[in-house]
Formats: sequence, structure tokens, C-alpha cells
Amino acid sequence: MKHYARLAALGAIAALIIGIPCTSHSQILAGLALEKLGVLYNPGTGARPFAMGGAYTAVSDDAFALIYNPAGLAEMRRKEIAIGLHQRSDEITNTYMRLSAARSSSHTSLGHLAAVYPYPTYRGSLVLAFGVFQAGTSNIESVKTAYLAGIPAMAENRYIQSGTIYQYHFGLGFDLSPRVALGASLVLWDESVDFTDRIDYADADSTALWNDDVKIDLDGVSFNMGLLVRLSESLRAGLSFTSPAWLTYRGDGVTSYDGAYTAGGGWTTDPVYAVIEEDYTLPMKFNGGLALKLPLLTLAADLSYTDYAQTEYNGLAITSELEAGMEHVLKAAWSFRLGAEAMLPQAPVRFRAGFAYVPLELSTVEEIAYIADDSPQSIIADFEARRQRRFVTFGVGGLIDRVLTLDLGVAIGSYEKATKDGTQTILTEERSITEVVLSGAYRF
Repeated sequence: MKHYARLAALGAIAALIIGIPCTSHSQILAGLALEKLGVLYNPGTGARPFAMGGAYTAVSDDAFALIYNPAGLAEMRRKEIAIGLHQRSDEITNTYMRLSAARSSSHTSLGHLAAVYPYPTYRGSLVLAFGVFQAGTSNIESVKTAYLAGIPAMAENRYIQSGTIYQYHFGLGFDLSPRVALGASLVLWDESVDFTDRIDYADADSTALWNDDVKIDLDGVSFNMGLLVRLSESLRAGLSFTSPAWLTYRGDGVTSYDGAYTAGGGWTTDPVYAVIEEDYTLPMKFNGGLALKLPLLTLAADLSYTDYAQTEYNGLAITSELEAGMEHVLKAAWSFRLGAEAMLPQAPVRFRAGFAYVPLELSTVEEIAYIADDSPQSIIADFEARRQRRFVTFGVGGLIDRVLTLDLGVAIGSYEKATKDGTQTILTEERSITEVVLSGAYRF
């Protein structure tokens, strides 16, 4: 079912973030903004876990335990300093009523910087750790074009955004008994986001341009807790819990609007400045995993659950009044990951592969934004996932002189979603994602 959502002041997603009144439509746009800002999908980083599909809850035995399961820190017996780079490429193709537009983007950033210190104890293990990790990315470039027969008019939407979500982890892991380890970490979120949201509009009488430039900063806090159980010499079970994440966006933006009449002349309006103050609460997450660790082979499987319907925007659930029953814009999601690591018998080289199935969290999509009565309007509809988000992963790693490890991980994935008006497909969005992670660690 399709809906026309009238926005009061600013354009599309930028209108939400700069602070329009909290209407049912702004609640829908809150979910769309969370997806664009990159806070719903946080795959983390690290060449080894990436190459194993993220199936790392029961495998964690290095600095990446801070992300996946802090109890895994108790496995470490040597000091470690680790650093890594993370590169991501996106290709997005939008097709609206047979008009297609594509955009590619690529960004490289610091993947992580971490230090681990095992503290000597009389019994068991106590390990302290700190790390800065890329949790996710807000880098995105997207273009949509449409001919709106009912008006009639042409509309083009351009959205360009940059920013990387970093998490600062302060954690520890310790042995509760020879078979059980516990861990916890405090997580501080940080991100700076710049984006431009532009609507180019043309009908028989005029052409118009609506442009929003926004700068915002994210700050937030959450915590992780983990459990690792050594069921036998080779079999381990892991469980991790991530608390709700309390996030705050602060910043400012400026909107400009001008145009020209076909018959001659035009208009320019004064820029509109606004202050951004938005609060979000992301729901808790649960991860469970099993790992079989043999001398030359490791097999791992993870299962995760997050009820994104519990996400809050300015203290309220993100629901839509466009459908009966105040349906949630975000939904609960189960994801699973599989990974394997094989070591060569005569050389310290490891080969890895994995698979990750991570379904989309949203149920609605903004098809197109255009201009009418000197203000932007958005066409919003429910979508169906023709292909859910999934990744195939692989990588290789090696040990040099028993103290230096170098690892490379690659993840290749995609998804496709479509909206319909009855039986007719209106919009399809296809995204292909390639991520390459290079990590190094020095252990002494």
C-alpha cells in the first residue's frame, strides 16, 4: 500500500533529523534515518572474524573478543597490540517505474586499534583490554529519478553522506573456573556525519531545487557482557549480551530553496537554519554460538536475535499510523553466521571462509521525494525483500616469527527490496557491498 507523506518544513530525511514535529510520518522517517545513519547494522571489523562470517561468539580469543564476546579475553595469555584498516565499497541501483539510476562509492578508514594485557594471577586468568573499533559506516551515495505521471513532473533525489561509527571499548575477561569464563566491556559510541539531501524537480511551469546540508555528531553508551563455557577440550559455547544503546545526535543544518519559471524569472528564498537534538534508544541484542576447535580446523556457528521494534525515537516507539494497528516501522530479526578456519600442517598459515545471513530491519521505504506547494513531499510505502542481506566471506592469515600475525578478510554481499502498488512494482533498490579488512597484531 502506498502513502503520500506531507512534510512540514525541511526535505525528506533531513527534515526528520533537523527536528520537525513528532508526527506519525516523522516516526516513519525516524526508522529510515536510522538505516541511513548506519546504526542498525553494525558488523564490526577485524580480518579474522570477518573472514569467518562473524561466527565468533565462541571463537573469540584475541582483541576482537571486545566486540564479539568479552569473556573470550580470558583465553589470552600474551600481551597484544593490534591495528587494522577497513575498506568498504557500495553499489546502489534504484529503479523507479523503469527509470534507473546507479551510484558507486568507496571509503577506507581505521578498522581498529587495540591493546590487551593479561594480568598474572594465582589461579585462572584476568585480562584487561582497550580498543577503538569501527562498528559501522554512514558512508552512502544514492540517486533516484522518477517521472510522476499524476502531476506530471520529473524528480531526482541525490543523497550523499559520510561518517564512520567508532566504538571505544574498555573491557576485561576472567576465568570463573577452569571451564567457565566471564567478561564485560563498557562501550562509548562516537561519530561525525555530514550529509547533503537534494531534490531536483521539474514540471511544465518551473524547475526547483531543494537542498539540505547537515552536520551532526553522535554520542552514546552501551555495555557488553559475555560467557564462555569450555564444554570439552575442543568444544566451546559462547553467549553475549549487548545492552540497549542510548544514542544522542546533536548538530545543525541549513536548507536552501530556489527555482526558475519556464516563462521566465524565478525565485530564491532565504536559507533556513535549524538545530538538531534527537535521541534514540536501540534495543538489546543476544548472541549465542558454538565452536569446535581441533588442532588444524575450527568450525563455528552463531545465532543472534534483536527485536528492533523496541527501538525508541525521542522516548517513543517508532510506529506508523498509516496502517491499521500502529504497526512498527522496525521489526524483530534473527540472523545466523557460519565460519571455518583451517591451518596448514607444515606452515603457520590459516585459510578461512564463512557465510552470514542478516535480514533487513526496516519494513518501509521512501520511494521518492518531490516538491509541491513550495515544500517537499515524500512517497512512502511498505517493501518486500526480494533478497535479504547476506554475505559470503573468505580470508587468509599467517604467523611471522611467532610474534606477528597478519590477516586479510573479505566479505561480499547484497540485498534487493521492492515496493508495489497492487501488482505493479514501483521501486526496486539493489545494493552490492564489498568489504576488505587488513589486520595485524604483535604479541609478546
